[in-house]
Amino acid sequence: MSCKQNLFRTKWSMAIFAAIVILAGSALAVGQTERVVHRFQGGEDGSGPAGGLISDNVGNLYGTTGGGGAGNNGTVFELSPQDGHWSKTILYSFTGGNDGGFPFGELIFDQAGNLYGTTVNGGSQAGGTVFQLKPQGSTWSETVVSNFVNNPLVGGLVFDKAGNLYGATYNEGARGFGEIFQLTPLQGGGWTQTVIYSFNGHKGGNPLSGPIISEAGNLYGVLQEGGGTNYVGAVYQLKAPATKGGAWTERVLYNFKGGSSDGAEPSGRLVFDGKGHLDGVTRLGGPSNEGTVFQLTRQGTSWNEAVLYSFCAQSNCPDGAQPQATLVVDGKGNVYGTTLYGGNCYSCGTVFQLTPPANQGGSWTETVIHNFTGTGGDGNMPVAGLLRGGHGSLWGTTPTGGKIEGECARTLGCGTVFKVLP
Repeated sequence: MSCKQNLFRTKWSMAIFAAIVILAGSALAVGQTERVVHRFQGGEDGSGPAGGLISDNVGNLYGTTGGGGAGNNGTVFELSPQDGHWSKTILYSFTGGNDGGFPFGELIFDQAGNLYGTTVNGGSQAGGTVFQLKPQGSTWSETVVSNFVNNPLVGGLVFDKAGNLYGATYNEGARGFGEIFQLTPLQGGGWTQTVIYSFNGHKGGNPLSGPIISEAGNLYGVLQEGGGTNYVGAVYQLKAPATKGGAWTERVLYNFKGGSSDGAEPSGRLVFDGKGHLDGVTRLGGPSNEGTVFQLTRQGTSWNEAVLYSFCAQSNCPDGAQPQATLVVDGKGNVYGTTLYGGNCYSCGTVFQLTPPANQGGSWTETVIHNFTGTGGDGNMPVAGLLRGGHGSLWGTTPTGGKIEGECARTLGCGTVFKVLP
């Protein structure tokens, strides 16, 4: 399979809407209630929300759709709570021209309240953009921060303390294994882009998601292709230079082996839990080759990997299968996420919780919080991570399902925004 074919397969698998836009250690869901906040209608309302949600300090939700909008190239939307229901506003509809098209991945706020995100199409070089949306009264204005070629962007941007933005590209760079870039704001306006690291393939390459940043300013992320024996993925660290203008240094924290021993093809962004561990998911691997949740623990100068849970512990995968999105961790150490497949039917998907063991050396317990119902009204096949809200609520999106009439019937539904209550 060529790099281009592999990129298409990966982005389709992670976003879905590009194509259609136990019980060992497991428990049943108890006392959980799911509510659909919005069913996308297609057309100007948008369709195929495959990125996660973010919120502002007054509880409004923000996200993107990969399709629909006035230009049929995707939207940025806001959901605002009003008198017991949610009101949806389109902040921006992409045209697919110089402004970009097909937004992908989560949005991020800066300290001034501006929104930033990525598109995988459009821009002045027709290869995707990093964009900014700035509030101006009751409207938002869009500015392209940076343009790319060959549709290389993967979702997920992060700010450092100085206001620089960092992101990742797939299948780019001098050796075609992806890059990590930095966008620096200029006095008087504008941004300058710098490639701070190009993956060379020897230690792995092709990140499937953007990096996260530590308090020390180091970047952490996952690579689809690892530098180990089986070449099935890796976790990397990029150490910030000690002096301005110095070089970033890569270190591979873990190479996945594949097979039943651990995971393969790590996907989604990493997350630090409250104890300094790095938690993430692999799309494949584990005894059933349906994915894992893993944790890296620092011990001295090394990092040790442990599989917290392997999916599809029974036939038909009632506990879920193939997690692909960023996890969230609460103050008690519980881990929450979504699986693309499994649950009530293999092509349905789930929201799950992992509870840490009561005693050291014990096993983590998986609970399916919500089973999606296929192409029914609550959506199906969630591909994005969750947002943790007040009272333990979990918010997310499905790229398909929801409304399945009219235009949406052609894509098995235009997608939903959902909320799961404890």
